[in-house]
Amino acid sequence: MILALTRWQRFPLLSDPRVPVAGILFVYLVLGMTVLGFNRSPLQVAITVLTAIGLDMLFHRFFVGGPPLFPFSALITGMGLSILINYAHGYWLAAIPPLFAIASKYLITWRGRHVYNPALFGVVSCILLMEDVISPAPAYQWGGSYAVAAFVATLAIFFFAMRIQRMALIISFLGFYTIGLLVRAWLTRWHVPPETWLMGALTAPTFYLFTFFMITDPQTSPGPRPKQILAGFAIAAFDFLLHLKESLYTFFFAAFIFATLMFLWNHANALREGWAGLKGRLRFGARRWSTLGAAGGLLWFGAHSIAAVEQGERANFKLVEVAQAQSNVAARQGDVLTRVDPRIAHIGKWLLSVGDAAVVADIDNDGLQDMFLTLPLKHADDRVALYRNLGNFAFERIAVPVLGDIAAHPEAHGLPSGGMFLDYDNDGDQDLLVTIGYGKTRLLQNQLIGTGKLDFIDVSEQVGLNEYTVSIAANAADYDHDGRLDMVIANVTSPTLRAYDTPVPFNLFKLPAPAYAGDRRMFDFMHRTWHDANNGGGMALWRNTGGGFAKLAPEQLGLAGEHRWTTSIGFGDLDGDGWPDLYAANDFGPDQLLLNQRNGKFAMVKGSITGQIGRDTYKGMNATLADFDNNGFADIYISNVHEKLQAEGSLLWMNSGKPGTPAGWSDHAAGRNALNEKRFGWGAAAGDLDLDGKLDIVQANGMVDNAYDKVAEGCPDYWYWNDKIALTRPDVHGFADRWADLRGRCIFPHERNRVYLNRGQHFVDVAAQVGLTQEGNSRGVALADFNNDGRLDMLITRQFAPVSIYRNEAQTATNGWVGLDLRGNGTRCNRDAVGTRVVISDEQGGVRKSQWREVLVINGFSAQNDRRLLFGLGEKAPAKVAAKIHWCGAAEAQDVVIDAGRYHSLSQAN
Repeated sequence: MILALTRWQRFPLLSDPRVPVAGILFVYLVLGMTVLGFNRSPLQVAITVLTAIGLDMLFHRFFVGGPPLFPFSALITGMGLSILINYAHGYWLAAIPPLFAIASKYLITWRGRHVYNPALFGVVSCILLMEDVISPAPAYQWGGSYAVAAFVATLAIFFFAMRIQRMALIISFLGFYTIGLLVRAWLTRWHVPPETWLMGALTAPTFYLFTFFMITDPQTSPGPRPKQILAGFAIAAFDFLLHLKESLYTFFFAAFIFATLMFLWNHANALREGWAGLKGRLRFGARRWSTLGAAGGLLWFGAHSIAAVEQGERANFKLVEVAQAQSNVAARQGDVLTRVDPRIAHIGKWLLSVGDAAVVADIDNDGLQDMFLTLPLKHADDRVALYRNLGNFAFERIAVPVLGDIAAHPEAHGLPSGGMFLDYDNDGDQDLLVTIGYGKTRLLQNQLIGTGKLDFIDVSEQVGLNEYTVSIAANAADYDHDGRLDMVIANVTSPTLRAYDTPVPFNLFKLPAPAYAGDRRMFDFMHRTWHDANNGGGMALWRNTGGGFAKLAPEQLGLAGEHRWTTSIGFGDLDGDGWPDLYAANDFGPDQLLLNQRNGKFAMVKGSITGQIGRDTYKGMNATLADFDNNGFADIYISNVHEKLQAEGSLLWMNSGKPGTPAGWSDHAAGRNALNEKRFGWGAAAGDLDLDGKLDIVQANGMVDNAYDKVAEGCPDYWYWNDKIALTRPDVHGFADRWADLRGRCIFPHERNRVYLNRGQHFVDVAAQVGLTQEGNSRGVALADFNNDGRLDMLITRQFAPVSIYRNEAQTATNGWVGLDLRGNGTRCNRDAVGTRVVISDEQGGVRKSQWREVLVINGFSAQNDRRLLFGLGEKAPAKVAAKIHWCGAAEAQDVVIDAGRYHSLSQAN
């Protein structure tokens, strides 16, 4: 058997320098998927590696011939790309980098040898051609420690570099690169601390993989020592010049530029051979270029044909923005950014990049949906705003005196950062929870039922809600089925500065003074890693006792020792047992799925490998629960970032009906075209916008601009500096004073939002078609039928601009619909009927179709939707609809038949 294998071309012997390379990459890849936080699943890695192997064997057979190729180099290329490349959880993307890499070995050659290191060519091609859908792996997935860097470097030197005699290249590149790094650190010392530059760049394993394995490839690097030194200098020089332009991926481009120049130089010199030599080279390359070019053209044409089909989709509605003069909803710029503690003012805009929230409910029981806004960066008079709906998209500002002092004095009380309407006391009117960042969360009791007057009083201390928070997320449900709404309140950062022996409250506007020379404890509050940060605030469940709220121990939630950076909470029935479960979307770490055990406790569902639920893309912003495929089980949509350095994108966890195990969930965001690619995602909302019986998605996008802190013309980019910070160890990027200055700079500003129409097996973005074209930095998305016409209107908050209200107008004959406004009896089921599940059925074209909805309180990031249930019935809507109502998750259903085309107010029997 071994003798037969040795007859293959390039069969590796133990003395082959490729053997230790493969071993090092394999070990590092396994560590990455299990320990270090790589965002690649085993199946994605397998696709990348097998694609590289298969293509190399195929191309060799077709273009070279002879004995079959033993694809050991392709194995190394595939493993290298699996480490270096980042993409979302879709699987077909994993095949693209090896396609570029292996094709370059056969298309771009010089005298029988490939010109570019295949992995390098694959990385650069994806950067240039894939429009950030595929990008190099982000720095935070490399471990960020000296140990990992030392592991890679030591193994490379002893087992590989010495064998291939490329130490001159390695030493020269490291020397010249370090000189350039020191110069860059000195030139930019006013903007970012030099140690951020030095410790980040020189401890990143990606840098060492590039240095020891990529530019030292014996097939593509120079052999003579003088040429090695020249190559090291040239690559370092190109890298330095690219940094001066604040470019990303500089050393990949530097090596690519050097290899390209060498390729052109060789061909220019070869022209001296005359026509015969040139003709031979053209003949050699013609077959390969024509064959692979034709195949590539077909793939390109096919991809664009699919895109053209999707672009042919037509929506039956328009979103028309309501003028401020009509709505009376406006907000002016505030001065909060200038009031941040001067020692951290340089990243105040990052820390205050959230909090623009909109929540909707009928606060005066007149049948119209009203709204409450928290706008922390706006003027003190506009920072919290309650509006009554007067009809015809006109709103009246209602004073809330108990919030006036809080809004005016953030240094003392913190910033209002979100809201939640709920009837916590089961008296029939909507009370208001206001989450606070850097202060105490407040619960306001509505006096409408008790006094007949719309007014709110602060009962926070009275009911036991007096904890200091840094919160932007809360939700409510009856987790124990006692007829009262319980609350979950989450913190993003830790509410206290934990570096002190006695923790002190984290007040963004006034940090503690240093207790001794060099005291930096007050700055130790940033995330400690970029993929597994456990120094956030986490979430707590507050049980409604009837007379107040009692905080449950973390162990009851299954969260002992968990302190995540929680940005959004889904609170609804995910396993179909009638009891509400929890899904926490967390920034800088994995999300958490907690299933209600019906005994007062929750149990976490977490996969064991990357790509499974609980082992996700580490940047969860939004959590929306909705049954997108109408199979009777709620799915989960998680918005995320999909930009340069972080090509991850949204998650769409589809529920197969077995949610108690990781295998019961699968991510379909890429497959269903809901990835939100090339966007910085925030809030999202689910609703049937076109009334076709399927739930659609609206996605808010954009990070920060410089509208409120402009210091120069244009909008200088901060993402370049964020990359350098992300390369550092936790002891660097975990401290706020080591971050670069964000003032006057932007991070993916002026982005467009998306409207994803659900077409059954996939989604289609029709935002431009329906009129949602305004660019900006959006946060929360609330869907509500403000004019009760059976069409969901839209409210979008914007961090550096006033909110936008959109009226949903039918453009063709409208589809049928029916709406339900449910009221529990206040004993067995809470008054808001939260947790009630409704199934409607109708027959169209001889096929019986069903839709499932659940009454939820909050269902997205920084927003609360219209709590009424709206069902679209399609073009051939029946006059009457059969509905089954499972009040507050009861197994038995109440059967009703209701007329289509209007809302029905239904109350549970006592």
